[in-house]
Amino acid sequence: MAARSGFLEELKRRHVWRSAVAYAVAGWLIVQIATQVFPFFNIPNWFVRVVVILLAIGFPVAVVFAWIYEVTPEGIRRTAPADSPDARPAHAARDIGRKLNAVIMIVLVLAVALMGWRLLALRHATPAAGSQAILAATSASPAASSPTAAAAPPKAALSAAFNPPKDTLVVLPFKNLSGDPRQQYFSDGITQELTGALGQNPALRVIAWETASTLRDSALTARAVGEKLDVANILHGSIAREGDEVRISVELVSAVTGYELWSQHYDDSFANIFAVQDKVSQAIAQALQVKFAQADLPVGGTTNPQAHELVLKGRALLDKREAASITSARKDFEQAIALDPNYADAHALMSRALFSLTQRSDLSLKATLAQIRAEAEKALALDPNNADAWVALGNAEMTRDPPQRAKARDDLRKALALDPSNADAHFDYGTLLPLKQAMAEDQEATQLDPDNATAWNNLAVDNLDLGNWAQMVTAAQAMIRLDPADVDGAFGLAYAYQQLHQYDKMVAAFDLVKPATSVDQEQVTTGRLVYRAVADPKLRPQALAALKSLSRHQSNLGVVVNLIQMYASLGEHAALLQLLETSCPADPINCTDLAINPYYTALHADPRFQKLVNKYNTLTVQ
Repeated sequence: MAARSGFLEELKRRHVWRSAVAYAVAGWLIVQIATQVFPFFNIPNWFVRVVVILLAIGFPVAVVFAWIYEVTPEGIRRTAPADSPDARPAHAARDIGRKLNAVIMIVLVLAVALMGWRLLALRHATPAAGSQAILAATSASPAASSPTAAAAPPKAALSAAFNPPKDTLVVLPFKNLSGDPRQQYFSDGITQELTGALGQNPALRVIAWETASTLRDSALTARAVGEKLDVANILHGSIAREGDEVRISVELVSAVTGYELWSQHYDDSFANIFAVQDKVSQAIAQALQVKFAQADLPVGGTTNPQAHELVLKGRALLDKREAASITSARKDFEQAIALDPNYADAHALMSRALFSLTQRSDLSLKATLAQIRAEAEKALALDPNNADAWVALGNAEMTRDPPQRAKARDDLRKALALDPSNADAHFDYGTLLPLKQAMAEDQEATQLDPDNATAWNNLAVDNLDLGNWAQMVTAAQAMIRLDPADVDGAFGLAYAYQQLHQYDKMVAAFDLVKPATSVDQEQVTTGRLVYRAVADPKLRPQALAALKSLSRHQSNLGVVVNLIQMYASLGEHAALLQLLETSCPADPINCTDLAINPYYTALHADPRFQKLVNKYNTLTVQ
C-alpha cells in the first residue's frame, strides 16, 4: 500500500496529472476549432480526421514526457528522483504546479467560450452545425456522365472554389421506408409537395422536382450534388407509413461543408400531413435565416386522406409524361375531385393533365380548352395562391383563338410572384416575351430544372429563331437525353445539322430517339426519309408520299409542328403555307414567331403568309 501511495505522490510531484488534463482540454479545443474553421477554407474532411488521430496518439506520449522530463528556469531536463540531490525543491514544484493550473484554467475558459458560441449559433441559426452528417445520397442521374450535360453545366459545376448562392436549395427524393416499392408514389408525392411549398418562398431558389428526382439513390456526396446543381443546401429524408400513421424524418445539409445544419422527425396521421409540411417549411426557413410568412403558404390541400392519396398517385403518373400515364392521372384527379370538390390542388392538376393530353394525344385542344380553363379557375377560386393554377390558366389564355396574350402574361406573372422557383412558369412566360427576354426566362428555367426536357425544347426554339445552330444542337441533344421517347428532339437536331451542312449527323439524329407510340414511330420513319431526301433528291417523291400519309394525324399538334419543319426543309412552300393556314387557328401559340422563324423565310413575300403574320405573329427579337 505504501509503494502505491509513493507512486501516486510521485505522479503528483512530476505534475503528470496536470499535464494529462491540460493536454486533454487543449486537444478537445483544437478539435472543435478544426471542425468549425477548416470547412470555411475548403480544407477536406480527411485533414480533420488526421488532426484527431494525431492528438489521440500524442496523449500517451505527452504523459510519458511529463514523467520523464520537467520544466525548469534553465530549460527542459530529465526529472530527478525525489531522493536525489538534483531533485527540485518543494517550492519550485509548487510554482510549476501553479503555472500548469493557470494554463489549464485559460484553456478551460476558451473551451467554455467556444461551447457558448456554438450554443448561441445553434439557437439562432443552424442547429447542429458541428455534427458530421455527410450526405450519402442515392441513382446517379442519367445526366451525370452525359456529354450533353457537360456541354451546358450549371454555373459552378466542378468549380474548385465552390461558392454557390446561400439561398439555394434542392429537395432530394425522400426514401420510402415502407418496404413496398408500390408505395414509392407516396414518398415522392410528399417530397414534391414539400418542394412546391418551399419554392413559394421568394427568399429561396429551389431546384425543381423533375431534376431532383433524377438523383434518387445516387452515390454522390453532398458537395458533388451541390456542385452539379449549384446549390448551397440539400434537404433529404425518409417517410415511413403504417396504416394512417406517418413518420417523416428530415435533414438539412450544407453542400459546401457536408455538415448537418438541422434535423427533425415528425410523427402524425396522414390526415395532418399538410400541417407537417408547413412545419418543415417553416423550420427550413428558420435554419437558413430567411423569412417565410405563414400567409404565403399554399392552402390548396384537403382534409380527405383518400382524395390526397389519389392526388399523390396522379402526380407520380404525370411525371412519366406519357399519354397513357397522363390519362390515368386524369382519372385519379377526377376521383379526388369527386371525393372533395373543394380540393384546389386536384383542380389545378386536372387542368394541367388535360392540357398535357392535348399536346401528347389526339385529344382536341379546341374541344378541351373550356374545361382546362374551368378547372384552373375553380382552383384559384379555392386558393388564390395556387401557382400551378395560375400557370394552367395562363397556358389556356395563350392558346385561345385569338390568344389572350395580355391576360396570359398577367396570369404567369402572378404565378412567378407566388413561386419564383417554378420552372414551368418561367418558360411559359418566356413564350409571351420578345425573343431575347424569352431566352433569359428559358435559361432560368434550365438552371432551376436542368433535367426538364420542355425547358430545353423552348431554348432550342429560341436558338432556332436566332439562327444559333450550334446552341440549338446542344439544346436538342439535351431534349433527347432527357426524354428519348419524345421524337421532337430528333427533328430539332436534324434541322440544326441541316443548316450546318452536317448531313450524316442530320439523318442519324433519328436513331437517337425511342418512339413509344405508332404515330411517333411513323414520324421518325418519315423524318429519316425526308432528311435522306434533303441529301439525295432522288428520294424526294418517296419523302413527299410519306409526308402526305403522316398528315392524317393533323389533330395531333406535335405532328403538325414536325410536318411544318419537314416541308420547310424540303422547300415545299405551297404545302407549308397550306399547313400553316389550317394549323395556326388550332394552335396559335406555335404561330407567334412567323416573322422571324427561318422555316418561313421563303414565304415572306406571299400575301397569304403576311395575312397570317398580321393575325398571329407577336414575337420580336428585342
